[in-house]
Amino acid sequence: MPSLKQNNAIEAVLFDLDGTLLRAQMRDFIPQYIRGLSTYCADLVEPKKFERTLLATIRDLIHTEGDGLTTNEERVYARMHKDLAISETKMRDSLTHFKNNGLADLQKFIHPIPLAKQIVKGCHRKGISLVLATNPVFPMFMIQARMKWAELEEDSFTFLTSYENSYYCKPQSGYFQAVADQLGIAPENCLMVGNDINHDLAAVAVGMKTYLVDTWLVERDGPEWPCEYRGDHGSLQKFLQEHLDC
Repeated sequence: MPSLKQNNAIEAVLFDLDGTLLRAQMRDFIPQYIRGLSTYCADLVEPKKFERTLLATIRDLIHTEGDGLTTNEERVYARMHKDLAISETKMRDSLTHFKNNGLADLQKFIHPIPLAKQIVKGCHRKGISLVLATNPVFPMFMIQARMKWAELEEDSFTFLTSYENSYYCKPQSGYFQAVADQLGIAPENCLMVGNDINHDLAAVAVGMKTYLVDTWLVERDGPEWPCEYRGDHGSLQKFLQEHLDC
């Protein structure tokens, strides 16, 4: 494994969430989330139509480059209003109802990774800036819920990306640059850790170092990004202990 040059020392670690810091059945989780949310708009639109539109909207966030001016949340509201005539107020109300009443149905799809918890705690103890760099297609409460179910402490992280505070998504280069700007740290001094070959390794486009966690690897169609470091969770822990004294 190549060593890091001192002038490119890691000052921040961006951790992907699903498949990296927790085990997740996202193929079941996302449809269940959308289906659950649709019930709170059933008085305005047929649930299946709602589900198709919201799923298409989430995909559009990922595949269509953000403009740097409109948050992902605003893009969701605008699309739902344009295609289904659901107002932002109604969407907010529906999300609140889902947050208060529907989250329990999703917990079964999320499982902790004990070693991942140790890795995060070790980096946090050493004062490394940590970012929960999950793809920001969900509201903050959905991210916080998954962290809770994975037994991750929110206080360990300097910043969590969600659709409220993000203007881009992975694998868009703007996503990674925005995180670096938020931290005030050069991309070259950031390490992106994730299990998705397409979404997470795209961080190299802005100069970030990358570590591919291959315990639960996700491979997609798309650009093939170079992989600088790779290994399972045990190898990741050793790498961070060596380079960050975690």
